[in-house]
Amino acid sequence: MKTIFTMFVMVAFSVGLYAQYDQYPVDFETAEEDTAWNVFSNAGDPEPAENFVLEANPDDTGINSSGNAIKFTVVETASPWAGAWSDHYPDIEFTAENYMMYMMVYKDVTSNCGLKVEQGTDPAQIELKVPNTVTGEWELIAFDFTDGIGNTYPRLVFFPDFPETRESGSVSYIDMISTSDPTVSVKEVEGEFFSVYPNPAASFITVQYPGMNYLAITNIAGQKVKEFTATDDYIQRVDVTDIQPGVYFVTINSPAGLITSKFIKE
Repeated sequence: MKTIFTMFVMVAFSVGLYAQYDQYPVDFETAEEDTAWNVFSNAGDPEPAENFVLEANPDDTGINSSGNAIKFTVVETASPWAGAWSDHYPDIEFTAENYMMYMMVYKDVTSNCGLKVEQGTDPAQIELKVPNTVTGEWELIAFDFTDGIGNTYPRLVFFPDFPETRESGSVSYIDMISTSDPTVSVKEVEGEFFSVYPNPAASFITVQYPGMNYLAITNIAGQKVKEFTATDDYIQRVDVTDIQPGVYFVTINSPAGLITSKFIKE
């Protein structure tokens, strides 16, 4: 009986631990999330822990406002394909409607970024490379997995810096690996989707949720900068050209009560 109880506790602990990050987007917001990944081809076996660490977001004022990200230090002697893989997230199923994946990168070099899915059936794996175009700021990289439509993949792999040949090391931050565009804020409330887009926004945002009758925008200090009765009970376009750049919250009143989502004003 003691053995069975001990096994139950261990399984419950393990399930509870992984449940904290068993979802998309992969946002690295839990302290244990870096342990869900296995680093390869970088600096040896075992890989030095200091080359793959969870750190505070280096710039949370732009398109990526999350608190943490993975800092991946690629050493000069690493293979071009140095990266990390994980089986701890939900299987990725590509369909005719959903075949894109996204990853935010903050790099000190311009080079290919890579995403790979593995252990499918036809094809068994797909590896894509897309270059970043800027350094020293977050950039959203999109990957087109059309070739995987109709297949499911349990393993996810990313490559932060994937040149044709390795000539130097690099430092990259990786965040928000997603099966949908993470710059569109969408949450499900009582079976309906509350959407705020585009995010970030320069001039207008569109807010969608059935039955909304009130809308307010507040800054991070909790001060209301806009407040009005919704003129449409499902979709509302809001002019935000007159508010200062920064992080804001949209709150609506609806049959589900008050619902809030965050967006960034560029």
